[in-house]
Amino acid sequence: MLAKVEKKRPLSRYLKDFKHTQTHCCQCGKPLDRMTLVFRGQIINKEAIAGMDQLVDDAVWLTLSQELTALCRFCSVISCDSATNYFDIKAFKQYLFEQTAMSHSTIREYVVRLRRLDEILATCNYPHDKFSQPSGSLSLIEDVPDAGRSNYRIALRKYDQYLNWQRNF
Repeated sequence: MLAKVEKKRPLSRYLKDFKHTQTHCCQCGKPLDRMTLVFRGQIINKEAIAGMDQLVDDAVWLTLSQELTALCRFCSVISCDSATNYFDIKAFKQYLFEQTAMSHSTIREYVVRLRRLDEILATCNYPHDKFSQPSGSLSLIEDVPDAGRSNYRIALRKYDQYLNWQRNF
């Protein structure tokens, strides 16, 4: 009796098929019109996919596919391209999605504001030890001129709510 030969396909074909089957962001649940494919925390762009011509079988694909995630553009930027110094932007974003009834656009605005504020703090070398005190975010409003604007205050209040939730969780 002859053993069944497992058919192999290029990895790029599996990846393209995977992308076409994804309908919602794995993190925020938003319907995907455009998506980013992420493997082990790294974004895989279409040029990289096109070059993945290694032949793999279904068993190998099954293992690899467990480590793939489909993200909306916003979640991919926060998850993969977000190096912050003062705020835990990734966890804050997830908190807003999972624990509040905010719209995606409002969540995006809060996250963008905190990222900008993080850049301001890093640029002016704001002391980390001062930030980590219980009134850290409130004191930075007075210490950092650009942080006093009301749009940053609103985002900081939400971030403080997140920190309180995290302490109680």
